[in-house]
Amino acid sequence: MLEFIEISHSYNKKLVLKNFSMKLKLGEVVSLLGPSGCGKTTLLKLASGIEKIQQGEIKLHNRVISSSNVHVNPENRNIGYVFQDCALFPHLTILENIFFGRSKSEIEFQSKKIKNLMSQINISNLSDNYPHELSGGQQQQVALVRAMASDPKIIFLDEPYSNLDSRLKEKIRDQMLHILREHKISALLVTHDPQEAMFMSDKIGILNKGYIEQFGSPIDLYLRPKSAFIAEFFGEINTLEGVVKEGSVRTVLGTFHCSQRFNNKKVKIVIRDEAIKLFSATKINLDSKDKTNFIKSSYYGYVMETRLLAGSSLVHLSLKVKEIDFHIHARIPGLNFFKVDEKVIVETDPMQIFIFEQ
Repeated sequence: MLEFIEISHSYNKKLVLKNFSMKLKLGEVVSLLGPSGCGKTTLLKLASGIEKIQQGEIKLHNRVISSSNVHVNPENRNIGYVFQDCALFPHLTILENIFFGRSKSEIEFQSKKIKNLMSQINISNLSDNYPHELSGGQQQQVALVRAMASDPKIIFLDEPYSNLDSRLKEKIRDQMLHILREHKISALLVTHDPQEAMFMSDKIGILNKGYIEQFGSPIDLYLRPKSAFIAEFFGEINTLEGVVKEGSVRTVLGTFHCSQRFNNKKVKIVIRDEAIKLFSATKINLDSKDKTNFIKSSYYGYVMETRLLAGSSLVHLSLKVKEIDFHIHARIPGLNFFKVDEKVIVETDPMQIFIFEQ
């Protein structure tokens, strides 16, 4: 449906996009995730026609809408746009904002649909209000409805939830996802929040220095990251270093097997916080034989401190190996019952351990 073909773009001779290519299929929600300045918002501006392209092509429904010699004006692209700051006109009522720039016939054609949308997200009673009379969440809801007023087949979302508190953010993005699915509208979302990208998206593109480092489904990126840069985006991690010998690398958390191509090379080991499992060294419920085998295959640590988070607990651990003190984190589900200085047995989940050449 939307295709970026070898896009390069610069600001003041600084390259922000480098040979960027990506496809978004009909009905898909795709997120662009990456650090500030990596080119995410620039892509939205180029695809919407707000900025002219410098190099490459953008196609919408197999029709070129941007290239070095083609530029279709924004109003002729039939793309909805939800801005980070909502961009509502302060002197217009909510209904006037929603239908701004629409002809009388368009308003009549879309009126029933818009009223249904406003009712669906509980803002029908705000039609005659002005933006300053609305909360941030309500303004964001209005911005979404306004983007729908032109009956687009694709909507661009430029960090639309960044100014909302976490609880309201969850509510608004859930509403938005249901509306996109119900109306079979594709969306391209720019965000800094990996959890938001995973919740909203069919596919995620991770941008790094102007190009896509990895593109795929949320589960692909989470379980099969192609680099430490990708792995670090999806939750807190522990990092260790080592040298590979005969297809394995020894660490304070055990010996991990890896590709033979890493032999005699220095590697970075990335271990997610939730990949670390903890058991009380004094309360483990096994018979004597199993307990002995279990402890032999595990490692000891000491609890430094614990913090209760939403739905989980973060445990700070100390692992002492040959008088060297290693500090790692473990995220465990639910409440934590470990005490400070308690001795614990540490195990790791190999599915959430990733090894990359340095």
